[in-house]
Amino acid sequence: MNLNIDLESAIMAVWQTSEDIKLLYKHHGDHPVPMSDDEMSNALLGIECLHNMRMEALEDTYCRKMEINEYCTDPVKLAAREKLFKKGSKK
Repeated sequence: MNLNIDLESAIMAVWQTSEDIKLLYKHHGDHPVPMSDDEMSNALLGIECLHNMRMEALEDTYCRKMEINEYCTDPVKLAAREKLFKKGSKK
């Protein structure tokens, strides 16, 4: 698993939201029968839901790449503690 490629893919996936909004706008404006308020509301809520899922996937990939939160490894924790205690002892 290449986390650099995964992170780039997750970032690019978030841009899909913009394309989804453009498609909805074009469909609503160019369709012979405009969407009803309910249809438009449902479409917008669907886009919001997809965007939130894409953002969660991006955040998870970023956390794995940076080894933070639940992906923090013991060597990373140890290095952070050592750095913290070195700063504290200089005072």
